[in-house]
Amino acid sequence: MNIEDFKKLLHRYNAGKCTEAEKTLLESWYSEFEFQKLPELTNDQLAEILSIQTALPQRKIKSLIPWISSAAAVLLLCLSVGGYFLWHKHYLPQAAEKYTYNVPPGSDKAILTLANGKKMVLSANQVGKLAEQGGVAVDRTADGKVLYTASEKQDPTVAMLYNTLSTPRGGQYSLVLADGTKVWLNAASSIKYPVAFNGDERKVEITGEAYFEVVHNAAKPFRIVAGNQVIEDLGTQFNVNSYVDEPLTKVTLIAGSVKISGNKENIILKPGQQSQFPSQPTSQGFRITDNADVAEAVAWKNGLFKFHKASLQTVMRQLSRWYNVNVNYEGKIPDVEFSGEITRNVNMSEVLDILSYLKVHFKMKQNNQDTTITVTE
Repeated sequence: MNIEDFKKLLHRYNAGKCTEAEKTLLESWYSEFEFQKLPELTNDQLAEILSIQTALPQRKIKSLIPWISSAAAVLLLCLSVGGYFLWHKHYLPQAAEKYTYNVPPGSDKAILTLANGKKMVLSANQVGKLAEQGGVAVDRTADGKVLYTASEKQDPTVAMLYNTLSTPRGGQYSLVLADGTKVWLNAASSIKYPVAFNGDERKVEITGEAYFEVVHNAAKPFRIVAGNQVIEDLGTQFNVNSYVDEPLTKVTLIAGSVKISGNKENIILKPGQQSQFPSQPTSQGFRITDNADVAEAVAWKNGLFKFHKASLQTVMRQLSRWYNVNVNYEGKIPDVEFSGEITRNVNMSEVLDILSYLKVHFKMKQNNQDTTITVTE
């Protein structure tokens, strides 16, 4: 969207000709997002942008006055000059029928593998008892979690029994471990854990991405094996992104503290920090980012895609996992960056509309229920 397109939409709004979706789009831009410095706008262009403030009395509009001296423009205008585009949950819908395959978003689904090897396919509709292992009941609660509850008649050898919860591409799930620790799994992820924690430590293994709210117990440390590093809870809430197709394993600390070990190195994170460690074996050590974008790291858990200067490949990897689609590239990969957010509960067609605004070209093909998106030059 360039400045002329934006001005036309403003004129439509002030003339009372905007659709409800267009109104929501304009209002959301002003009420929910900050602004960035951009190349100079003319006085007339700036006046056009500012005019919307008087037309939106029902919303709490962020004033543009502090940015006038730097000739700021709304983040949405960045597309025409800087290769950025704002994704938003109220994005203006386009004609979905132009896409041959309108892929729905992911949902709550997973496979629970019990200690005896039995596999149980879990969906969003199941509620009640799933299994019992060594005196530990496994239930699916009404709010969508797999819950482990130990009884007084618990078998002493139950700690030797391991379960695995795995989500496919296009799935997510959550569970509560026997110690009360809460875990959320993103798409294409897994967690292996003992049915009960009877030893001197609580140890689990994950692949993919998971968010933890650990019940702290200093006498029984909680440790997570993620790729080539070990994360130890020191009383905390944190997110672990450990996909094998991502270049870095990232641990983002929300509250408390964690100790992380890898490549003969130990670090301790403070709230708001993020550690980055190469996903593949290397001699490189940890990199710590202060004032990390915590909201971006846990956006998936809150039902959002959120990006800040993300490459097209980064975006497509997330879309591939959530929409269960394959992604290929033909020719040179477009050198564009994405900033902003969009809800994860929209169909794939709405996301593709946003990509097309940024002049990203693609084609879709479906074979035996497998959908492939090929990005072209």
